[in-house]
Amino acid sequence: MDIPADIQQKLKSITTEKHPGSICIANYKGGVGKTTLTTLLGYFYASKGKKVLLIDIDPQCSLSLAAGVDPAKVDKTDFTIYHLVTPNKWSKIAKVKFGDYIENVPDIHAPSGLKMIKGSLDVDALDEVIIREITQKTNAADLLYFYCKNMLNAFSDFDYVLIDCPPNKMYLTQAMLRASSYYLTVTIPDKISVYGMPRLLKWVKAIPKHERPFLLGCVLNAVNRLGGNAYGTINQQQATEELYKSIRDHLDSDERKIIDDKPVLAHIPRLDIISQFLSQGAEKSAWFDLKHSKSSQQSVNLIMINLINSIDQRISEYAKI
Repeated sequence: MDIPADIQQKLKSITTEKHPGSICIANYKGGVGKTTLTTLLGYFYASKGKKVLLIDIDPQCSLSLAAGVDPAKVDKTDFTIYHLVTPNKWSKIAKVKFGDYIENVPDIHAPSGLKMIKGSLDVDALDEVIIREITQKTNAADLLYFYCKNMLNAFSDFDYVLIDCPPNKMYLTQAMLRASSYYLTVTIPDKISVYGMPRLLKWVKAIPKHERPFLLGCVLNAVNRLGGNAYGTINQQQATEELYKSIRDHLDSDERKIIDDKPVLAHIPRLDIISQFLSQGAEKSAWFDLKHSKSSQQSVNLIMINLINSIDQRISEYAKI
């Protein structure tokens, strides 16, 4: 792709710094809780008075639906992630009004600082368009990356930008990982999911080092503390040990300094209250129930407060490197 001279000049002028609170929540495997974690992080960070932007790039639009978007209306607008990152926008960075795509979270009980950019069911088709653009035009992948980084920087008013990624290697996923400062993985404690973690780390390692996001760690979701079963589920301690074994050889030197032997930032138990929270759409009365525990386990509230404190600690440590 022959980038016009004026566009090349604009790209050179783009700040080399990334949005300091940009975090991709990712895993190659589906059904492990990426949307669950992204939604919970958004709510709890915003409940602490932080300004948080949720971005849904998964064609299933699960984050949008969890935040209360009407399924029948998810694509009834020109202001979705599909329209925001379509290739005809890439070379028109200066003209894109990124703020027009930001919406209030429909959930009537959501903290006021929580906003979102809706997903689109057409993101699968968008990736096909992006593939054609990248395979037919030289430097198109770099232009997409520059566009995504500039887009995230346009949201500088937000303390955190949380991107819910699909469980595949879409070009948009790759570009958003490359454009983000950090990424956070989530998995469930079964051997297939835990052993699949290196695939994601290999993707990230393929990104040029000076553009690579730092790994914050992993969250174990739907944990059964008591042990495994015939279907390959393993207990909390074993899952943590297996997870570290599977990722340690893929960490770079800076990540080893920060993560050390503690890859798991939180263990989220399998609780019906979380499923209820995600499924209640625009009226999440269960949001208030997350602060209570109905068993001997920690409340979701306590788990999430500890998690966001751990994330902030690691971001602070990376900033010192």
